[in-house]
Amino acid sequence: MVICAGGGISMIDRSLKALFSLIAGLMALAYLVHNLANIGPAYEFFVYITSHSDQEAYPVTLLPVPPSPLIVLAMALVFALELAAGVMLVWGAWKLWSARGADSTGFESAKRFAKIGHGCAIANWWGLFQVIAIAGYQAWQMPAGAGPDHGSWVYGAINMLALIYLAQKDD
Repeated sequence: MVICAGGGISMIDRSLKALFSLIAGLMALAYLVHNLANIGPAYEFFVYITSHSDQEAYPVTLLPVPPSPLIVLAMALVFALELAAGVMLVWGAWKLWSARGADSTGFESAKRFAKIGHGCAIANWWGLFQVIAIAGYQAWQMPAGAGPDHGSWVYGAINMLALIYLAQKDD
């Protein structure tokens, strides 16, 4: 067991885990703020992605065109996961930073909120975006779908990699 009061590699890892969680949390909150600031265009984009427009490569799509209330519900779910990820990750980063000098048990327990935050981000960007929008509605073949396809993959990967690193225990 490594006690971090004196610093060293373990203290660097603990500080980086807090930093990476903070960065991911701020990204989630930035996405949320931009979505809310552009709520009209965001709605129109959700309508476009779920409309089956411009799908020439694979014209048959698994998911039906949803009614407007379902699109609003989907947007609310995306925004709620962005908010949850952002708040949990920023709070989790603070808890990690505050516990960086604690013993292993104390630091492990401080990981809880950051892990949940990364999980919310992965559920949003890989679960909702990649599974439903990109695969289910085949947004990958739409001209305007390339950005969300790439962005959600990258943001999901950032959180998955940070979560794997965060989950590693001190030796």
